[in-house]
This record gives sequence, C-alpha cells and structure tokens, in this order.
Amino acid sequence: MITTLEGKKRRKVLLLNASEEIISIIDWKKAVTLLYSGKARRPFNHSESPNGCHHSGEYEIRTTCGIFRLPFAIVLIEYVRIPYKKAKLTRENVFRRDQFCCQYCGEKLNSTTSTLDHVIPVSRGGRDTWENLVASCKKCNANKGNQTLKEARMRLMKEPTPPSRSALVMTIMDEETKQIWGRWLV
Repeated sequence: MITTLEGKKRRKVLLLNASEEIISIIDWKKAVTLLYSGKARRPFNHSESPNGCHHSGEYEIRTTCGIFRLPFAIVLIEYVRIPYKKAKLTRENVFRRDQFCCQYCGEKLNSTTSTLDHVIPVSRGGRDTWENLVASCKKCNANKGNQTLKEARMRLMKEPTPPSRSALVMTIMDEETKQIWGRWLV
C-alpha cells in the first residue's frame, strides 16, 4: 500500500507503551502496521495538522490512495510488560555517555584524539565496567598512564555511572527530534 516516504528518507517513530513510557524507536513501516492492525494509536493530545507540516508531529507518507499522516510517536493499545535492560557496555556507548569529551580536561574528542581510560588501571585490578571506563584524550591518558587518579594528581569531570538506555538514545538524536519527542524523554 505504501509506495514512498516524502524525501525517501528513513523516518523513525517512537513506540510507547500504553502508559506512554518509551519502549523503542521503530521504522515507519512497522509503525504503520501497528496502527492499521489496531494494536497502536496516536498519542493522547496529539494534534493532527491539516497541512501535514513536518513540525506538527507527523510525517507525510505518499500511498497509492493518497497521503497518510503518520505521527512521530505511537502508543500501544494494550500494556506490554518490558523487562528492565541495562545499556550495553561498548566503546561507542562510553563515548556517548561522556558526550565525546575527555573526562579529565574537557577536550572535545574525535576519531584521532579519543581513547578509553580505566580509572583504576587494569594492572591494579581495574575492570571493564561503566564505573571504571571513561572517555579520554590521548594526552591525558598518556599523562595518567598506569597510575591512580590520586597518584597522577588528576580529577574526573564527573563520576562515571551506567547510563539508562533512553539517555544513550538521546545522544544520537538531533535537536529537532529531541524537541519532537521531548514530551516522553523527560
């Protein structure tokens, strides 16, 4: 039924539980399927724009029958119990949590200046955990070397903690998407 999406871009839709808690981000095709099957609906107080304006909270999808207006977020009709899952500890996720900034000097990191540092060095029993890994520039990592923070006379900009999955999702969104989904991201 759906032939193209405006601009042929892949649009993402925020999938919400019946309680309007975030479940995940899904592609537009799955969102349309959930809506048409009666398993999902528009969010409460969702305003449908008569002109399909992109900023109104919906995408325009061209179909063989006309234009379908897909909301940026949909809500499941029935509540689904979702087990709590921690964010996966990966190199990329540590950089996202630390906002691609060195946790010692605050320098913005890029692919040539970024490293991961063990707050407590591996040689001293440090492990790969959210609390022991931080984003670091190469200079600070070299200065700290195999020392503790106290020995190196260095301080962290903030205490490393495990992020929530939704916090990591927010790091990959552009400002427009954060505004659109802001109602559910708080």
